[in-house]
This record gives sequence, C-alpha cells and structure tokens, in this order.
Amino acid sequence: METNPDFQTEPTRPLHKFTRKWRIGGGILIGLVIIGALIIFGGGQYLPLLAGTSRTPTSAAPMQASPALGPQNAPVTIIEYADFGCPSCWYWYKAGVLDQLRAKYGDKIRFVWRDYAVITLGSPRAAEDGQCANDQGKFWEFHDAVYDNEGAILDGDLHAYATAIGLNMSKFNQCLSSNRYHDRVLAEQTEAFTHGYLGAPFFLVNGRPLIGMQPLSAFSILIDPLLAAKK
Repeated sequence: METNPDFQTEPTRPLHKFTRKWRIGGGILIGLVIIGALIIFGGGQYLPLLAGTSRTPTSAAPMQASPALGPQNAPVTIIEYADFGCPSCWYWYKAGVLDQLRAKYGDKIRFVWRDYAVITLGSPRAAEDGQCANDQGKFWEFHDAVYDNEGAILDGDLHAYATAIGLNMSKFNQCLSSNRYHDRVLAEQTEAFTHGYLGAPFFLVNGRPLIGMQPLSAFSILIDPLLAAKK
C-alpha cells in the first residue's frame, strides 16, 4: 500500500502539556506497519482471525452506536476503520482531510468511526478509552487529543487526554475498569478483518473501499457521482 503522491501533511506541532511524545518520521511504510501488526497478532485475545483462536465477541457492535459526524440520513456515509496507535491514521488526521470533507460536503456526508485496534499492544486499551469518552459525548475531543499528540497512547497519555477534555474521571475510570467496551472493540476489529484490508486507515464510501492516507480528491472521485445520482 503506497501513500498517494498528492497527499500532503502539515508540520508536526506536538503539544507540550503531555509528557510522552512519539517522534516518528514521515517516511513510515504501510508494509512495515502491517508486519509489525502481524508480529503483535500472535495469540492475543483481540486477534481472533489471524491468531486462529475460537474467541468471538459476545455482543455485536451496531453501526448506530459508533461515534459519527453528520446526519443519519446523509446520502453518503464514510466509514473509517482506524487505530489510535497508527502513525498513518494520525498523519491523515493532521493533514486535515476530514475537515476538508466536512467543509466541502456539509450535511451531505456522515463520517463514522470504527475501531481497528491492531497496530500496537496499547491500541485495544486506547480504543476502549475512546468508547468510554463517547459515553460522555466527547469521543471526537478525545480522538483529536490523541492524534494532536501523534498517537501517543501509553496509559499516562490516555489519562491526561481524558482529564484535559473535561471528562468526569470517576465515570471514565469506572467504564474502563468494567471492561464495558472490550467486546465491542473486538467485534469492530473482527468486522474490519472481514473486509480483507490489513493496513490502517481504510475507508468505505457507501460501501466502496478507499485504502490508506488518501487526499480529498480521492474521496471526491467516489462521492461526487453518488451525490449526482441523488439529484
């Protein structure tokens, strides 16, 4: 999987109020990320398909429960499968493509997040943190805090983000300790595997795949005909 040559990233501007930062260069190849993920995959409870274990999620992950931006009746739905610990995912975010999509298409698109927590050992925990933040209506604030800090997801980082965005920490910690979203994160990961794309991020635009760190123009190629067909 190669980076689109049209894709441009902004200079990294790490925030200094969180102590742990990742210093990751811009030339990271998706192939190396996938290899690292496959190494991590050995035997983990979050990795049923690649590890060959019989564990399956005990509850489904309904799409309507996912964090989303835009109206439910939007003619175009973009689903992003992403990982808080994924360098390519935060590069895509920092490039501002999501903001560009929303500025161009407004209420004509609905953008949905699905957890694909496979890149690092800390990714599943970070995904559960995001779901617990969503309980308090602050998923996107949590999402932005993680990616503004280059995907740093050690336990101390996650706690700092939750505090900084004003979560009720008693409720947040209770959510985490109860493992409330363990099965949902597992179910979304399993769902992502069924699409057959090992790299993150990947997107479905009304069901049509778009793989990797794509620019606005790549989304528009899929979105514009869909909107034209609705007229």
